[in-house]
Amino acid sequence: METRYGHQEDAVVGYNPHKRGRPSHHPLLAVVAGTRLCPYYRWRPGDSHTAGEWKEAMAECLDWLGAEHRPWLNRGDIGFGCEDICAWHEERPGRPHYLFKLRMTRKLREAMAAIPEEAWQGKAEHGVLQMAEAKVKLSGWSRERRVIFGRRLQGVVPAKEAGAFWDIVKHEYEAYVTDLGVEEANGWQVIDLYRKRADTENVFDELKNHWGLGGFCCRSRVATEMAARVVLLTYNLWNLFLRLLEPGRHVEAFQGRRWFLLIAARLVKSGGSRTVRISVADEWRRIVTDGYKRVGAWLVSTAPQLGWEGGRRGLPALSCGFAPP
Repeated sequence: METRYGHQEDAVVGYNPHKRGRPSHHPLLAVVAGTRLCPYYRWRPGDSHTAGEWKEAMAECLDWLGAEHRPWLNRGDIGFGCEDICAWHEERPGRPHYLFKLRMTRKLREAMAAIPEEAWQGKAEHGVLQMAEAKVKLSGWSRERRVIFGRRLQGVVPAKEAGAFWDIVKHEYEAYVTDLGVEEANGWQVIDLYRKRADTENVFDELKNHWGLGGFCCRSRVATEMAARVVLLTYNLWNLFLRLLEPGRHVEAFQGRRWFLLIAARLVKSGGSRTVRISVADEWRRIVTDGYKRVGAWLVSTAPQLGWEGGRRGLPALSCGFAPP
């Protein structure tokens, strides 16, 4: 949710927990799990529902990715586990599986209460996760679906203190719906798969706070959307660059700037060629050299039209202790 001030196209009042009553835009963003790359962005007005235009967005995203890069699983938070989206995944073979978190509605609580106590896996210790699953048909669903329940014991209030006939047991609950079969992922694995989605929230935070994704806004929707797409393109290229320099970990923008800010370089022209001479030494020189070797190899394999071999097509050759591939 991106809060807006003034009068911008498609900036309308919708659900905005940060600035109630303030117009906003509500874009839809896809993130590739484990890579922190964003392959798809869709512009939406501020009054769009969480799952609004999702099917159209998914069709465009799959078409852009191509058959050879189709995702195996779609994960989403509360708001995506509705009939339309679940049915879209189940409608045709070859579409991605789905895994969505569910809001703890009355019917869902009733379904969970119907689960026998002995069906809960895991010991009932304070703060320890227990798991159970069931086939559930919620309101609005056309069929029963596999729902995984989780609960954590928060405490027990003795009957005497509660003024009741029995002890009151307090739990924290969670629920997930998926079309993954038991042979593909058991209940514990389903919960673990969803929790790995938490890294996606780090991407949203980085885009908003480090890259200013929602910072540029003008009266025209086209200009604002184009600015956001340019930011996402730059973000993806920067992440690829830093992952090639430091393959073992993700480096956020404010940390990764040191790759440029701490490297002194000068452009040397000799005849018809140009050479970038980078001045680094010792261990730092080895790290940078290995990193740029990976960058060069990646460019040759993915974009040979750039002509990196030997600095062809007017591109400067890198001179930091290695010859570009």
